[in-house]
Amino acid sequence: MIITEEMLNKKVPKDMIPTRLDSALNLYTNVLYGDEIGIIVYNTNPNTWNCLYSFYELNHKFTIDNYKINKENPTFEELIEEYKKIYHKVYEQEKGYIKEKRINILSDEFKKTFKLDGVNINEELEPIFELKFSKSKNVWTLYYFENYVANKVDNINDLLKQNLYEQKILPLDPSITAIDSIEVASNISYLLSLQNNIDKLNNNLIELDIQK
Repeated sequence: MIITEEMLNKKVPKDMIPTRLDSALNLYTNVLYGDEIGIIVYNTNPNTWNCLYSFYELNHKFTIDNYKINKENPTFEELIEEYKKIYHKVYEQEKGYIKEKRINILSDEFKKTFKLDGVNINEELEPIFELKFSKSKNVWTLYYFENYVANKVDNINDLLKQNLYEQKILPLDPSITAIDSIEVASNISYLLSLQNNIDKLNNNLIELDIQK
């Protein structure tokens, strides 16, 4: 369940109060490649999830298990505000993962994963909070997705030809929920439903003159 602006003042159902906090750093690349235009998405774990995601960095993510929400009967907005406070205290202040460091980590992991020479992360897209039942942990989890867009990728041909993961080019259309029967992650569909994100993705379009 993506937490939208319209939901903020509503109460979180008692049976959905999260006991786990989690996060992911996401990087989006919007490309014009041949006759295709859209963001590159990856099926990073077909045997377990079989779902299309943007590139994500999880090795340095913020996560807390067995967490107890301080406020009883919270609204979704109060849930998010509590997440932000503990995130800032534990992850940014105590562990030192300030935004600049997180962006560098995301960039370095992207280059390392696909053996790229460089990438320039230009802008931040709208962050997303999602309340979801984690099947692997068997608990309700509040996820925070921090989203960025690249405007330059060195030797991008290597990225488009990589074979580490199955990849697709997803048009900037939130109504597309699957490609070739592979589901698109819900946070991506929601991200593409926000015009501010679409504008930033289009402003950072990477054009390639390549014959497929």
